[in-house]
Amino acid sequence: MKFSSRWPAAFALAAAVGLFTIASACTPAFATEPERAPQGLDALGAIRYALDHAPAILAKRSDFAGLVASFTQKRSTQYPSVDGQLQNQIARSSNLGGQFAQFGIQPVSNFSQNTAQILSQYNLYNGSVQLAAEQAKRNAESSAAGLRLQEEQTALDVSSNFYGLAALHQTVILDENDLAYQRQLLDVARANERVGRVAGVDVLRAQVAVARSEANLVQARADEANAREALAVEIGASPEATFNVPTNLPEPPIPSASPPALVAVAKVNRPEVAAAKAVLQAAHLGDAAVDSDLRPTIQVNGSFGSQISPTTDVLQQQSIDAQNAAALANYNLERTLFPNINFPAPLLIPPVARGKPGFWQFNILSTFTLPVVDYGTRAANHRAARAQIVSAAGAYDNALDAVERDVRAADRNLRAAFEKLALAKDSARLARESARIAQLQYQNGLISFSDVTQTEQTALSAENDLVAARATYVSAYIRLRLALGPPDPVAAADLRGL
Repeated sequence: MKFSSRWPAAFALAAAVGLFTIASACTPAFATEPERAPQGLDALGAIRYALDHAPAILAKRSDFAGLVASFTQKRSTQYPSVDGQLQNQIARSSNLGGQFAQFGIQPVSNFSQNTAQILSQYNLYNGSVQLAAEQAKRNAESSAAGLRLQEEQTALDVSSNFYGLAALHQTVILDENDLAYQRQLLDVARANERVGRVAGVDVLRAQVAVARSEANLVQARADEANAREALAVEIGASPEATFNVPTNLPEPPIPSASPPALVAVAKVNRPEVAAAKAVLQAAHLGDAAVDSDLRPTIQVNGSFGSQISPTTDVLQQQSIDAQNAAALANYNLERTLFPNINFPAPLLIPPVARGKPGFWQFNILSTFTLPVVDYGTRAANHRAARAQIVSAAGAYDNALDAVERDVRAADRNLRAAFEKLALAKDSARLARESARIAQLQYQNGLISFSDVTQTEQTALSAENDLVAARATYVSAYIRLRLALGPPDPVAAADLRGL
């Protein structure tokens, strides 16, 4: 089994800086209350708003932030800790023997001590800590891939629904044009009735057709309003949000790249592949973690600072003062008893120095523990861990196959949508011309009212098929771009300049 050495940009950055940059990029700032009813959003604006406010995105982002925090906490145990400590100790007792009384040592009845120090501890090597941090990192990378996948799915859903809303808006326009056409037929029927060219029943039929067109228009406007509110709620906005749908749906050209080339790009960039790879690497680490207790642990700690005991200094100074007083008293007594002898003056003990020199200490502790009997626990854990590796490897291979199938299907659907769009254009053009000719023929009494209304219904159906074909084509185009795993899901829906 071979793994590609290329990583998506997000994961390469994660490996370099410990996922901090990803967490910052994926966590928006909520310093102010977000706008609940944005106005005039286009397709890109709707997707950007959804990526910041859609509940599914926020849930994935929350899970990712939690895993990044867990990884950061476990990674911090690999580095030396540096702490500052200020400590004051006061102890007073009376008639207390203490734990050293059997050695004839009695604690001081009044004791105090002040300590100021900088401490550091470093686990120079601890196999379980390193493996736990690596597993947490792989879990965070897998969550980042899941977040990217959710962003891509959200971008696809929002763009499809946005252009679906645009199609419904075009349907409203078509129904308005159909209503105008039916009203023209009603005017023609009334004029032909006055000159005796058609029977009065044609006027009644024309009135029924006008009423039916008005009903279709009312329903089309309701469908558009419902789709607009549904899209607003989908992106996390209030139903009052408005969208700036295009008058003409874009028709970008078919990509010239071959399906194998597209598949190769997708296998490198798709988040599903990166997530499956991270899970597989975490499974390998899980197997290694079974033997982490067989590795030695090396712990280094040290500190430096200053330590002063005021009560000890006072007791020492009292002892010095007593000795100096005794020496002076003895000197004065000798001079009094032997005035003719020049006794040398006593050397007095200097007072206790208040400025204590600082201290430091350094310690290294190495421990190696070898379990003698584990009653098969280690072997069972290895079997379970290796079963997880086999499962993760199968999931990784399946992810590669699924990506290839997805890209090929998206390319195939796009080309089919392109061909259907071309056919829909021809059908709509011919239907429009047929409806125009039928209206002229009815106006001159060459065809019946049923013929002209049937022709108009055919033309209206062809126009609706054209609108649907355009919406399907642009959604298929965005789907193919998202299938390639772009670094920014919004860029997949950016059809400007195409």
